[in-house]
Amino acid sequence: MISLINGVVGRKYKILSVGGEEKVARRFLELGIIAGQVVTILNISPLKKVFLVEIRGYVLSVRSALLVDVAVQ
Repeated sequence: MISLINGVVGRKYKILSVGGEEKVARRFLELGIIAGQVVTILNISPLKKVFLVEIRGYVLSVRSALLVDVAVQ
């Protein structure tokens, strides 16, 4: 089990849990980032500040500070 922030571009990961602040976890739930979903890392900015991920058929840009609490397998 690793954090999504440590993921590799082009690989698919299954989300195990989403933690962090209640506001952030609720927003992830609204966006479909929930346990059991498969997420693909499409690109990472040069300074690893922004991640481009695909989940449930759409592309999402997320700040890396928010992805620390997303555990994947």
